[in-house]
Amino acid sequence: MKRAMPHSVIFLWLKKTMLIACLSALTLCANHLQSAEKTVGSTDPTADSRVSKNHHSKDIIYLAVAANFKPTLQQLVKHFLLEQPDSNKYQLKIISGSTGALYAQITQGAPFDIFFAADTARPKLLIEKSYAKKASLYSYAYGQLALAFQANNKNTCDQTINRESTLIEFISAFQSPSKPTLAIANPATAPYGFSANSLIHGSKDIFSRYRIVKGKNVLHAQQLLLNSNADLAIISAAQAQHATMKNIHFCIVDHSLYPAIEQAMVIIQQDKRTTRQQKLINEFSHFIKQEKAKSIISVSGYLINGN
Repeated sequence: MKRAMPHSVIFLWLKKTMLIACLSALTLCANHLQSAEKTVGSTDPTADSRVSKNHHSKDIIYLAVAANFKPTLQQLVKHFLLEQPDSNKYQLKIISGSTGALYAQITQGAPFDIFFAADTARPKLLIEKSYAKKASLYSYAYGQLALAFQANNKNTCDQTINRESTLIEFISAFQSPSKPTLAIANPATAPYGFSANSLIHGSKDIFSRYRIVKGKNVLHAQQLLLNSNADLAIISAAQAQHATMKNIHFCIVDHSLYPAIEQAMVIIQQDKRTTRQQKLINEFSHFIKQEKAKSIISVSGYLINGN
């Protein structure tokens, strides 16, 4: 007859068995975790690689544009891309602001490719300072000023203001508070603001009762009007046409009453461009000079060749 095992021996045997079982379980869990990590690792890098590849397969062209011309440039880009068979391989990105602010950014190294200014002075300065290509200088439009006001007042304007007497008549009849506010773009940085300021100071004090507020650019001046922070605004005729959907009425002011707003474009010098980027820049610059583009620009409220 066998003797029963002492309790101490049984306890040690059970302890050893449980320890082995735990170690086996931990090993199994570790193997599962390692397998899971390998599965995730084999998927994510592939996905990241696809995203990276798609991102770098597109060449990006940056178009710096004066605020007044942004909506029209968006239309031009849209029509240009419709004519390109491989348009999915690149992007034309638009950055807008006042002409003066964009000029300053270019001189500080901003990576713009084409600059659509609201004057000719800044593009010519960029050429003089070797920031832009002289042969690329092109006057793409002549801007017009417009007197804009909200449609919820009793004022109307059914004609172009083509002489000073008509301007005086309109401003004198304009119903507004005793101390109305007139919004314009900043004359120091925005060509439309400069011409608006010239119109104000050259019109025999008819604007003397107005408090003048200055926006950063013509879009900001328009926003001041839309937000009821101004009773009247002098903006671009192109903007005014787009703003009619926002209950804005306007009168176009003939360009003979203020300094001409000749708007020029220029290609910016950049060292690191791919062959495809340079080709795209040249093709878009060529497109702007074609009759289709000129028609879009004209319909938007600009003059071509000053007419």
